[in-house]
This record gives sequence, C-alpha cells and structure tokens, in this order.
Amino acid sequence: MLDFLKRSLFFGFVFFSFSLTLSGQNEDTGDSLVTIQCQLKSLGEGKPIVYAHILNIGLNIGTTSDTLGFFTIVMRRCDSLFISALGYNESYFSLPGFWPSNHFSGIIQVRQKVYMIEPVSVEGFGNYAQFRRKVISSIPPKTPAEESLEYIQEITREEAIKYDKVNVGFSFSIKTKEEKSLIKLQKILDYQLKQKIIRAKYNEENVGELTGLQGQELKDFMNYCHLSEEFLLNASEYDILYMVKGSYWAYKRNKR
Repeated sequence: MLDFLKRSLFFGFVFFSFSLTLSGQNEDTGDSLVTIQCQLKSLGEGKPIVYAHILNIGLNIGTTSDTLGFFTIVMRRCDSLFISALGYNESYFSLPGFWPSNHFSGIIQVRQKVYMIEPVSVEGFGNYAQFRRKVISSIPPKTPAEESLEYIQEITREEAIKYDKVNVGFSFSIKTKEEKSLIKLQKILDYQLKQKIIRAKYNEENVGELTGLQGQELKDFMNYCHLSEEFLLNASEYDILYMVKGSYWAYKRNKR
C-alpha cells in the first residue's frame, strides 16, 4: 500500500511538471519575438523583388526590401507578414508551426501579377479625310466648364463687335511678354524725357541766379514753389520766371 502511494505521488509530480513545461512553451510561442531575415524572389523566374513593402500588422511595424530583395523584421510566432510589391500579387508569410528558434532566414517567393488589358486592333491611317475623321472622333467631349468658357468668349466677341461700330475702341488683344516689356520701357523713356525738359527749364542754377539763394535755402525755396510737372512742361521761360518771382516775394514775407 505504501509503495502504491509513492508511485502515485511520483507520477503525479512528473505529470504536473510536464504540464508546466508545455504551458511555458505555449506562452513563449505566442509572445517571444523572432527575427526574420529573408530574401524576396519572384516565383518561377527567381528574380529579387526590390523595394517591396513588408508589414507586420500585429506589431504595427514595417520595412522594405533592398536592391537585392533582402529585408529584416521581427514578428511573434502568432503574427503574419503582409507583403506587397508593384507587379506582384499581395501575399502573407507565417512561421512554420512550433518554430523553436528566435531567428528565421530563407527565401520567400511571390507570384507575379497578371494584368488583363483590352484587345486593340492596328489599322492603317488611310487617306487624309479618313485620318481627320478618326482624329476628330477620338477627341473627348467638352466639359461643362469648357462649354461655359466658350459661351463667355462668344458673348465677349459679340459685345466687342457692337462697340467697335461706334468707335469706342474695345480691344481684347492679349499682349505677349515682349510686348509688355516694350510698353513698360517706352513709359520709362517718356518719363525720362519729361524730366529732362523740366530740368532744362527749372533747376537750381536758374532759380539761384534769379533769386540769389544758395545751398539749403535754395532747396527749401524750390520745395516751397512746388510747381507742377504739367505747368513746367507747357509753360514758357517767361511764365516760369513770373511764377518764381511771385513765389520768392511770398517766401520772403512768410520767412519774416
């Protein structure tokens, strides 16, 4: 009887220890990380798949393959890797069941993707009239925005013709960059010519000889006169002399 109890206790202890070992292994299988170092190749041809995307959805991490198709990523034994690459079918990779090691290396093969396209027929252009009809028929229909723009342009053209009959001078010509630059240059030249004419009639030398003023006082007086450009362009030398004399007497009175 005592021997039977000893055997029962021994086998019970062994069974309990084995259960704990299996439980620890199962827990390690689900949670421990395995380093994956693999190469992606196309199925059949065996060409490296470059710049593919490898995503571990379970851990929310990802990587890409290099120019030789190699990549490195970590995963749990319960995870799956999602692989996608241009020209290849999307695929998944999982570790073999009960993988004992914390490292896995090998080749992962991915099947190439087949794209279905519509059949096409090649024909000759034919004569010019047939070619023209084919080209016109291949032009896509106009969008509502394009139709609205054409309608506005047509209304604008009609208004321009209507105003042109009464010599209003309605113009819708669009100037090029060169034409705009020439117009801007001409404005600058016109302005410089006006300033040259004004300086010839009205300058510090002439006003100084007329009033006897010099230096800063002469500048203050010319600012006091404040003769407009339009007057200086159209006035004679006598008119300018008369205005300067009158302004000079007023300037002296105000200064006193």
